[in-house]
Amino acid sequence: MLDKNAFRTDLRSGNHVRIRRSWRLPLAGRSGVVTAIEPNDPYGPYLIEFDDGMQFRYERRDLELIVTPFTFPDRVVLTLLRLARLLRM
Repeated sequence: MLDKNAFRTDLRSGNHVRIRRSWRLPLAGRSGVVTAIEPNDPYGPYLIEFDDGMQFRYERRDLELIVTPFTFPDRVVLTLLRLARLLRM
């Protein structure tokens, strides 16, 4: 998806991300939360906040999106929806 400045944004504020492992990246391998996306920032458009409160800016290529597994209530709702679809047919 592109924002108004034609900047590719597949991450959103609140997404959990992991910093790609590299010798040149601060806090490589750690995970954090995207707190702000500012495309015109010279240091990096994505502001990541870590558990200890430290914040760094990164480029998109330095981040890996963490897909969280469904929680128990989500699984229950999905199972009930599947069951309703089966019974409706």
